Amino acid sequence: MIQLSVTDLQKQRCYNFAKEIIEGNNQFNRFAQTVSIQINRTYVGKLAELIFLDYLNSLGFKIKEGDMFKIYDGQENADTYDFILPNNETIDIKTASLPFHKRIMVPLDQFISLKKDYYVGIKLNFVTEGKNIEPFNIQTAIIYGYTSRENLENKPTENFGEGDCKAILLTELKDINYLVSLFK
Repeated sequence: MIQLSVTDLQKQRCYNFAKEIIEGNNQFNRFAQTVSIQINRTYVGKLAELIFLDYLNSLGFKIKEGDMFKIYDGQENADTYDFILPNNETIDIKTASLPFHKRIMVPLDQFISLKKDYYVGIKLNFVTEGKNIEPFNIQTAIIYGYTSRENLENKPTENFGEGDCKAILLTELKDINYLVSLFK
């Protein structure tokens, strides 16, 4: 596990992105959620991506931000992966954000239609009230590790209240250093 501080700049950039994409009606509302919940979910996902990017760059890799903050016009248009390795394998960042979150989950429709080679689990640590996220009170993030698609394929399909998914406990993820070494 790698614990990292979360900066105000990271939080502000990701929150602004989330507000713009949701308020611009450019993201599919999979669970018929309120605008504020959609913004918060988009925010924590984007923040975890940026944290991982900044972590890779802190290790001396020169990974470009690319179109990480690009807003694709239309709800059906989105990026197809979060990171790509030099060998063209893809990585998706999954976020556990609320205090009771102990696993990462990949919605089954995404798992089937948007195949990734690896999934990285990042836990955000911040102040919450119930299920409400206080976006700017995030203090730290923990990169727990990664799992392969093959490993998730062998997991049962589960439902934790928001539809079928493939899930794995954060504590079952493999050491992130191996996956990071593939960026060389």
